[in-house]
Amino acid sequence: MRKQAEILVDYKKYRTISKYLMLIFIILSLASRFNFIAKFNSFLFTHRIFPAIWCLLIILFIFFIPRVHSIGKLSKIEKIYIEAMVCAVLLVMIPILAGTMIAQLGDSPYDHSIYGIFNNLAPIIPFLFAREMIRSYVLSTYCVRTNVKVFILVTLIMTALEINYNSLMLVSDAEDIVIFIAKFVGPTLCRNILLSYLALYGGAIPAIIYVGIITVFHWLSPFLAVLNWLIEGAIGIAVPIFCVVFIVTKYEIQVNKVKRYEIKKGEAVKLTMTAIISIALIWFVVGVFPIVPSVIVTGSMQPLIYPGDIVLLEKVTTEEQIRSLQSGDIIQFKRDEVLITHRIIEVIDDGLGNLTFRTKGDNNSAEDSRLVNPNDIKGIFVKVIPKAGYPTLLIKGRSQVDHDEIGF
Repeated sequence: MRKQAEILVDYKKYRTISKYLMLIFIILSLASRFNFIAKFNSFLFTHRIFPAIWCLLIILFIFFIPRVHSIGKLSKIEKIYIEAMVCAVLLVMIPILAGTMIAQLGDSPYDHSIYGIFNNLAPIIPFLFAREMIRSYVLSTYCVRTNVKVFILVTLIMTALEINYNSLMLVSDAEDIVIFIAKFVGPTLCRNILLSYLALYGGAIPAIIYVGIITVFHWLSPFLAVLNWLIEGAIGIAVPIFCVVFIVTKYEIQVNKVKRYEIKKGEAVKLTMTAIISIALIWFVVGVFPIVPSVIVTGSMQPLIYPGDIVLLEKVTTEEQIRSLQSGDIIQFKRDEVLITHRIIEVIDDGLGNLTFRTKGDNNSAEDSRLVNPNDIKGIFVKVIPKAGYPTLLIKGRSQVDHDEIGF
């Protein structure tokens, strides 16, 4: 009984240390990220002072903070080190192959002199070491027994502190939101899920190996893949998720004595389906498929379509689609950089086979002042999804549409 009490006290002590470590990490990350302190000499703080602080934290970890073991308790810990290395090489090589085959490779924009390499890596490497040591410590103290809530919380905190919020300031519409999610949020979240599993089963070292290889290659490689955001996001989401499936399938059996078929039918399927659905959803929103969504921001088509509704549109790509349009059809067209969704009230043929369309919003008192040319038509209305676009309106605010132009 006394030994059990001592063990409980030890874990309570370790968890207290974990809380302080996580708090320190959050404060330092926010300070270095948003330059709360470095208002006058950003370079000094970013490239010298903060790296020194992270190095000090690493020294404290190694020599003064009580050690804890990962929950994996693997008999051959070297295996997960090699697997972390393989996962990192996959995430490095797949974009290079994609760039070679379907895009292009470009020269690295970074300074590869000794001084340049030092300045580029000095703020990053100590931070990554400290982050993964803290991640591993927290997970090892709180997840001795399955603790999904702590695992999710730690992963989300690490993700939130890594996301590039400067790009969020440039978001202006639904497509920008999807691009931001696909390029930054999705890959960052998936990478942190994998890092958390590596830290959970193998400690800080496999997580450091994984993120270290990717980081060093990015900054030292003389060439980098030049991919569009769609391919880049798909790779950044899919590769870590498939690595997670492999890691969980292999090590959950050893740690919790779970039967192999239970893992395969459970976590592996869920994670794989999550990756596939996420990528498919991103492709759907940005128009890879024939049907695309669009958020409505005005009430010109009430009562059929209200502000905040999402309309599904069939993309117009052929002349046959244009010639099949008739009075009563609803189309989306572009006018002065604004997308407008209105109903056709008249199809005008000039006698030479050239068509134009007169349109009007159902809720407008008058028809639109200008005719719509076929080249301006982007989609044909298929279906409305009520209220599904409200999050976009909250982020974007009301669209600056010229009311006179759309005939209110």
